[in-house]
Amino acid sequence: MTVTLADPDFYSALPSIIGTGSADPYPVYAWLRANRPLCRDASGVWLASSHALVTRILEDARFSARMPPSATPFDDALGYTDMIVFQNGAEHDRLRRFLAPLFSRKALAALQAFIDDEIARLVERLRDTPRFDLVADIASVLPVRTICRLLGFPDAHGARYLEASTGAWQLISGAPLAPAERMSAITQTEAFLAQVESFIAGIDPDAMPDHAASRFLHLEREGGIGRREMLVNILFLFIAGYGTTLLSIGNGLAALLRAPRAWQALRADPALVPQAVRELYRHDAAVQAVFRYAWEDVEIDGQRIRRGELVVPLLGAANRDPAAFDAPDEIRFEREAGRSLTFGAGPHSCMGLALARMQLESLLRSLLAHMPDLRLAPGPQVRQQHGSFHGYDRLVLERAGG
Repeated sequence: MTVTLADPDFYSALPSIIGTGSADPYPVYAWLRANRPLCRDASGVWLASSHALVTRILEDARFSARMPPSATPFDDALGYTDMIVFQNGAEHDRLRRFLAPLFSRKALAALQAFIDDEIARLVERLRDTPRFDLVADIASVLPVRTICRLLGFPDAHGARYLEASTGAWQLISGAPLAPAERMSAITQTEAFLAQVESFIAGIDPDAMPDHAASRFLHLEREGGIGRREMLVNILFLFIAGYGTTLLSIGNGLAALLRAPRAWQALRADPALVPQAVRELYRHDAAVQAVFRYAWEDVEIDGQRIRRGELVVPLLGAANRDPAAFDAPDEIRFEREAGRSLTFGAGPHSCMGLALARMQLESLLRSLLAHMPDLRLAPGPQVRQQHGSFHGYDRLVLERAGG
């Protein structure tokens, strides 16, 4: 599908990319890549849509998710800029080294059996159900239980934390919020932080040295991290680990079931699952865009991006760039060439990549074994935008024989 896009110098493309509706951004990406791969949108934001440009910006230390210091104070009531994603240089490296053991091979290997058991339980409940909502019945349950296990939160807290984290998800997504909506999101986020702090207060790091929170508490004792910094980084891990995996499960299954030959190929050879998951993450990323500020004037492709200006590298556009991927709109398990940017690039590449893949791989194997006749239920199945996060709030599947 091709589109003719109004000149972004005069009409902003952002609402069709980082909005709150159900617009399909991929035709817009195609137009931008072909006509204006780096352009200043009418909103004043720079958009980067080619794979080469997005990679270059993500790897360039002169761009940061954090605004550069200025005379105008930044409104950061929640202390979000203490999150690892907003840190630069040595501070970022310090937090990354500190958090990395949570995602080590040993830690993830210990989680694999839990994930497999959770999926077996969720799928078994649906074995005799001819139609079900993948999001409500699996995708919104598995990731929150997994991230709670990773962070050492009791299973019973999952639902409360999930509800309280909704506001944080809205704030970090870049979705346009009215003042009242923003205040509500801040209030929800404060509730989440208070609940987590209450839980952590009951942890004795000496008596529970293997608990995930003990790492934070030991570092706090040593003066290496403050309490608020600790809480907002736990918040980030929670919403990143839950939200993006939830959306990725829906996006991946929807794309796979809309490509019957791909689904049949997996049925014939389940050993293809790891390649399929890598390809599905590339094909339709949960996070379609990230945000970067220039910390100094930067010259790119003959255009000057000034210090303090916001650049939006469009990950979804980069992942469908025909200059990087042959037939990028197709799902091809055998694809080898090309570097997917779904999990970022450069120093801020996602630490949770392996954990995200583990969950979708395990789920696909279970569905192929127990529900090989799955298909999308008839009727509209609408993919929603929640700012830079894109995915399904509801995805109804049915058994072919049901």
